[in-house]
Amino acid sequence: MKLNSKNKWRAWLILPALIILFWALPVSSFNLNPLGSSAGADFFNKDLETFEEIFELVTDKYVYSPDPKKLFSAAIEKMVRTADSANATLTSNPSGSEIVFNNKTAQYFLNYDISHDMDELRKVYYFLHDESKNALIKNELEVAAIRGLIGSLDTYSQYLDKSAFEKSMRDTEGKYGGLGMVITMRDNRLFVVETMEDSPAQEAGILADDTFLKVNGKEIKKMQIQELADLLRGYPETQVTLTMFRPSEEKEYTRTLTRRIILVNTVKYEPLDNHIGYFKISSFSKLTEKQLKKHLEEAKQEGIKGFILDLRGNPGGLLHQSVKVASHFLFKGRMVVYTKGRSKEDYQEYRSLYKRSLYDMPVVVLINQYSASAAEIVAGALRDSGNALLIGENSYGKGSVQTIFRISNGTGVRLTTSKYYTPAGADITKHGIVPEINIINDIKDDSIEKEEKNNNSENKLNLKVSELKNFFENEGIKLDETRDATVEFARRILKNSHIASKKRSLEKAREIAANLDY
Repeated sequence: MKLNSKNKWRAWLILPALIILFWALPVSSFNLNPLGSSAGADFFNKDLETFEEIFELVTDKYVYSPDPKKLFSAAIEKMVRTADSANATLTSNPSGSEIVFNNKTAQYFLNYDISHDMDELRKVYYFLHDESKNALIKNELEVAAIRGLIGSLDTYSQYLDKSAFEKSMRDTEGKYGGLGMVITMRDNRLFVVETMEDSPAQEAGILADDTFLKVNGKEIKKMQIQELADLLRGYPETQVTLTMFRPSEEKEYTRTLTRRIILVNTVKYEPLDNHIGYFKISSFSKLTEKQLKKHLEEAKQEGIKGFILDLRGNPGGLLHQSVKVASHFLFKGRMVVYTKGRSKEDYQEYRSLYKRSLYDMPVVVLINQYSASAAEIVAGALRDSGNALLIGENSYGKGSVQTIFRISNGTGVRLTTSKYYTPAGADITKHGIVPEINIINDIKDDSIEKEEKNNNSENKLNLKVSELKNFFENEGIKLDETRDATVEFARRILKNSHIASKKRSLEKAREIAANLDY
């Protein structure tokens, strides 16, 4: 059959189209990749897609404008460390970096061109995967790169796998499946502060000061307190195995506990002599302000004339709860805290909420080096916007805001997006909250000596715990865990005070200090 001229024209049009289609087919189908690298296995592959998504998130939302070269460098270093350390080495110099893995070598050079640096990271990614003979799973390498990137930012930013992300997003309304213990960190040691009544922790015989060694067989060295808390919490009726060390007996022990719904009581109240109300706030959960309000009603019925707000050892919690708590002791509309991010749009003010507050009642706030985050917000607000007197140690200095972002693959990122500032403009991260009266712990470690020196240089009133303790005990005052020397000192400052006056409180403190037997 002969083609007419019209059909011949069509045939010549189809032929180039078929040629183009032929060359557009995936290269791997024709085995044309001379390197044999998985890099070219699929033109539409999703390798490092999650990394790129998180990189864009960090460059867009992080509180500071990050250094992209630093991010890529940290990501690559983490990938290399994920490989067998005996077979993988990384050396860097100004002209570039070299990786030796299983006797094979790859070189890369990072600059400040994001597209170029991404290509270099991708090259290292495929090199490690291919030279491991697929022993290094691609997802494992990508997660390592992500953790390296996030880990280079700050202590509080964190990559959350699917399980950790689900835990962080769970709306507990003040209830959670947990073990019923308060934990903290000191000198890189994660330990128990106290166990709650009728809790799994108490029933298992865990005591205050017991140190965490392992959770479900996983060592917790270099772990942050939030990471440990995430491991301890979980769905009710699930189990967790803890390996602990008890310093008082110098012994290690292991217990398996079953998580239960824990209703967290974060506020303890006790009326003291001379119509002084003592509040111990252990953290700021969704129920904290509600619990405080209940006890404030009790205090009102008892004719309380002044308050001690003990925030020592309080690791923080929810921002909106700290604002509500501070609002009870401030005139309505006064600044509680403000936050600033990278752009002007990130600026936000938080002001006191309640018309009927206790702003005219004398308040003493107790803080120490383990008072952090939301606790620092309350202390800073009552110092700057109110008339509260602060006593204790410089606080921890955790003045940053973390926002949790959902990633498209179901994981998440907890990212520092802004910073807290006190009403007077103090950068909490840089300085912590500085008390007007410094209570010096008699344990002489470097941090205490440094703090003592700093406070002496500011010509502040410095008192030692041991001196206060001896002074009060010589007067026949019985001190205990709740009513310790610092609480008794605060109570005496507030004694016979009926109106909020920081000047008067300071004068009373100096008067008491003058009577100490040095």
